[in-house]
Amino acid sequence: MIDPTPSEVRRSRRLLHLIALLIVIAPLVWWLIASEASTDTAERLAAEPGGPAPDFTLTLFDGTNFSLSRHLAGDGRPVVMNFWASWCVPCREEMPTFDRVSQRRPDVLVLGVAVRDTEDEARAFAAEVGVGYPLGIDADGDILNLYPILGLPTTWFITADGRIASIRAGLLDQEELERLIDQHLTGSVAILS
Repeated sequence: MIDPTPSEVRRSRRLLHLIALLIVIAPLVWWLIASEASTDTAERLAAEPGGPAPDFTLTLFDGTNFSLSRHLAGDGRPVVMNFWASWCVPCREEMPTFDRVSQRRPDVLVLGVAVRDTEDEARAFAAEVGVGYPLGIDADGDILNLYPILGLPTTWFITADGRIASIRAGLLDQEELERLIDQHLTGSVAILS
């Protein structure tokens, strides 16, 4: 067997270094490309004020399916969509307010979407709090991907023509909730009692 020359050894080492570098860099490049593509998709799909409200379907706790596009085409009322969870302390305080407003304001649809929760805990919480407006759980996070939030509770205001009018993060009291409905969705003036 013939011993390799020093230049052949150097070439072999360079080739091995290049292969090792490619093994390390290739997954990193693939990850960057994949994450950039998913970010672009998320940005294109995510709702923002003034833009169109992305369509979604939600199975409600009563077993029916709610579709935003079907609701807007059929019922036509604007939507107040509130994200909540059973573990969310401010949600416990806020949900009875949303229930009162949903009863007082038949001109809008209040919709509750449980996120980052289990269905059993969300159902138990909803039963304990005792709200009557439609509730469901976004178990797979599909709706949350379309309507991103920074924390809970968060409320999205969707106009009758399917546009995002406003987003509010944090606890809303009855006066503020009705003011936002009037300002962004109905243009009417509510009388608080």
